[in-house]
Amino acid sequence: MTRRGAILIGFGVPIWAASGKPFWDEKDPQDWTDQEREQLLTKSPWARPATVNYDLGPGGLNGRGAAGGGMNRRSRGSSVATPPPTAASSEQYQALVRWESALPIREANRNRSKDDPAANYILSVSGDLPMIGRRSNEESESEFQQRLEMLKQYTKLGKKGDPIYLSRIAYAGTTGALFYFERNDLIRLDDHQVTFVTKLGPVEVRAKFPLKEMLYHGKLEL
Repeated sequence: MTRRGAILIGFGVPIWAASGKPFWDEKDPQDWTDQEREQLLTKSPWARPATVNYDLGPGGLNGRGAAGGGMNRRSRGSSVATPPPTAASSEQYQALVRWESALPIREANRNRSKDDPAANYILSVSGDLPMIGRRSNEESESEFQQRLEMLKQYTKLGKKGDPIYLSRIAYAGTTGALFYFERNDLIRLDDHQVTFVTKLGPVEVRAKFPLKEMLYHGKLEL
């Protein structure tokens, strides 16, 4: 690694951005190491940590993390209102947003997904977020459906012009979800940046993807 690359890494610039041509453009996928595959899947142009903000808005979160009728919803059998999450607690949430439909991510995963990436932009969100995951035993079916509807309403890919809104959700394990956006309105390199946004009640999740960094063998891969 060059001295300049070492300096950039010291300032928090990722290895793939500081070391010149990234390994995914220099090596065939079958030659990627397990460490390189893990880097693509967790810290790369297609996989970024999300910014989690506390923002009062429509909806609410009850004490179980499900969408409720309001921020002061009372728990069953209790006359004490459940307090809303605090700004400090939202800072403790961790989330990763990954572009699952992008070819380098599919190759890092050895193309295990059965989805059709030509039909949808597919992004995964994983972490300890209160709005992500399958229905728990403590969440009623109506609460679960309300949570899904709110996610559909507030989840989008922001870009130049009109945003692309969510078409459907699927679940990936107990702590993650897949978000599908139909490719009717194609994202192009001159859009410069795409921002994934989802929200439930006061918790907003946002991840920015600079498109010029998402080139794979010279082609924009989403």
